[in-house]
Amino acid sequence: MQKVAVVALGCSKNTVEAEYLLGILKNKGFVLSADVREADIVIIHTCSFIRDAREESENCIKNVLLLKNKRDVKVFVSGCLPQLLKEETVKKFPLIDGYIGTGALDKLPVLISNKQQCGSLEAGGLNDSKYRVLSSRLPSAYLKIAEGCGHKCSFCIIPSLRGKYVSRSVKSLRDEAKSLAQAGVRELVLTAQDTTSYGLDIYNVFSLDKLLSEIAKIKELKWIRLMYAYPSGITDSLLDVFNEYKNICNYIDIPIQHISKKVLSLMKRPPNTEKIVQKIKNRLPDIVLRTSLIAGFPQETESDVRELIGFINKGYFQYAGVFEYSDEKNAPSSKLKNQVSRAIAAKRRIEIENAQYEVFKSKMKYLKNTETEFFAESCEKKGDKYLISGRSVFQAPEVDANTLVSSDKALETGKFYKAVIKNHDGYNIKAALQAPRRGKGK
Repeated sequence: MQKVAVVALGCSKNTVEAEYLLGILKNKGFVLSADVREADIVIIHTCSFIRDAREESENCIKNVLLLKNKRDVKVFVSGCLPQLLKEETVKKFPLIDGYIGTGALDKLPVLISNKQQCGSLEAGGLNDSKYRVLSSRLPSAYLKIAEGCGHKCSFCIIPSLRGKYVSRSVKSLRDEAKSLAQAGVRELVLTAQDTTSYGLDIYNVFSLDKLLSEIAKIKELKWIRLMYAYPSGITDSLLDVFNEYKNICNYIDIPIQHISKKVLSLMKRPPNTEKIVQKIKNRLPDIVLRTSLIAGFPQETESDVRELIGFINKGYFQYAGVFEYSDEKNAPSSKLKNQVSRAIAAKRRIEIENAQYEVFKSKMKYLKNTETEFFAESCEKKGDKYLISGRSVFQAPEVDANTLVSSDKALETGKFYKAVIKNHDGYNIKAALQAPRRGKGK
């Protein structure tokens, strides 16, 4: 039997699709391998949303293709990169055995069997599958609730790569969430290109609140986390659900991209972003918010940057990912006049990051000596101590750093523990293990 390895690059949506691919391939009789060096077939599931992601994908392809110099291995490329580059993929990487775009991933086994180089390049994505193999043994998994995007942000090429917004049904998502919980998943992270538009296409109304309510009833799920919440989809009924269910994390990732109304208009983003953020904090004062910001957008001025930093200083966000504007030739923003140089964009990114870090440090002073719950992701012996790395309830996977705990004894990974926040090292939280509380008379 042929061994196959899947390398997932890019965002959490790609991670879920790679896990679906693993399940589909396993069902077709392939033996799964976690090591590309041992595999007979390697599938690289790529991302090309921004320049850095595209470069990462291309570098990975180059490195994996080097295996062909040593042994007989088939290399297939799937996902956004071939969708974006189309026939250029063959010219850049002639040794690729086959490639397929985002809209035909379930046809990959046929592509492998037929030994044809080009697969379908239609837009879309693998939005659902009855087969899935989790890529992590930890009790955390993503649940992709929709595919595609219905917005027209001027800097974004996702709609052309992924197609129109398509929600999965509440039933299919509840069933998958139950299956994941039965497999030992305790943290479920809801993801999509835009989670808050969930249900508009099939139920004709914002339905994320209903979906969250159904998933929150699954008792085995300890944490349910919301990512990629488009601002205009934050409804009062959605915020009410956060108060209703304890297993919905008091955390929302809401990418605002900027705060200057001029820049937001050029981006074709909601102009009332600040009011939306204020509404969230008024309704949920203790909510932890994360955001994404773009520095160096075309026609952005120093005044716009100062306005953004002033907004950051209000302390709404605990975390922010700051990215330099990536000029994509297929995006409308590439045609805007007064493009900002990469050097200036980099300088502005650093300024914005520094401002956000000062906000984070002030929040850490407030959290010092408070109790937090975390689950251990790794445990390593360091001298006569054990260093445990994990995440607290206010830290999302992959993006929000970690909670670090030193312990006299080893902790079991994948388990939840109590700790007291003591300090921080950069964005990492340093905490002390909390001893279990004893009952009276013991």
